Amino acid sequence: MTPLQRARGQFGLEVRADGARTRMADLVQAGCCRLLFPRVRGNGLEAATVNISGGIAAGDQIRGRLACGPGTDLLVTSQAAERIYRARPEDSPADMTVTCHIGASARLEWLPHGTIFFDGSRLRRHMVVDMAHSATFLFLESRIFGRLGAGEHLSSLHVRDRLTIRREGEPLLEDMLRLESTNVTALLAQSAVAAGQGAVATLVLASPQAMDLLGPVRERLAAPQCAGFAASAWNSMLVVRGVGAGGWALEVALRHILPALRAGRPMPSTWRS
Repeated sequence: MTPLQRARGQFGLEVRADGARTRMADLVQAGCCRLLFPRVRGNGLEAATVNISGGIAAGDQIRGRLACGPGTDLLVTSQAAERIYRARPEDSPADMTVTCHIGASARLEWLPHGTIFFDGSRLRRHMVVDMAHSATFLFLESRIFGRLGAGEHLSSLHVRDRLTIRREGEPLLEDMLRLESTNVTALLAQSAVAAGQGAVATLVLASPQAMDLLGPVRERLAAPQCAGFAASAWNSMLVVRGVGAGGWALEVALRHILPALRAGRPMPSTWRS
């Protein structure tokens, strides 16, 4: 097997409260990973992740760390959608891990653009969140299976995408998408999987106020653009899942849903149309 060049990347960001404002306390960026900081109004801090290698290939390794001090407000988004490229059958999967620590009364929002899976791509990804009881964590992951505009139909995928949330050290949520198939299009066509849609999205809000927002969220889900979405809430957590024809259909729905979870805050800078 011919060895191929692989990307290695690392990013780390620690923020602290300075009065009412959130400021950077420490920054790490190495390899293919960068963090940009758009100028935004308000007291919070916004960071945008950038992968300067141009996409994720099998065998790439990326490590991230986010630490939010007490009373801070951090929004993390991405510069653009992440692409997971086709792998050779003998290649090991790309490996991505992000750890997050959220202090008392702090807020962390993880709102990247979607992940586009090319046919034959291989990925192992894990986000681990440790949060205080009074903290708030908002998570979004949109997964787009194939490039519909290019007429791509997926035949093979090997994906394990996992989210772990612990509150005060106790397990709160363990959520995994495991998609390992040699006939992805047929699998997604099943009504219990994606009903023939080409993209799926998951929103998770863990917060002391999360369950109070179920009513307002369901009111927004009644809109026509949110027809493929549903929401539930339990244990100070709210989860929204949905399907769409592609990445744009998901984004239209998410733009309608997110204001109910974010108290009307402006969308991330890189989401501007």
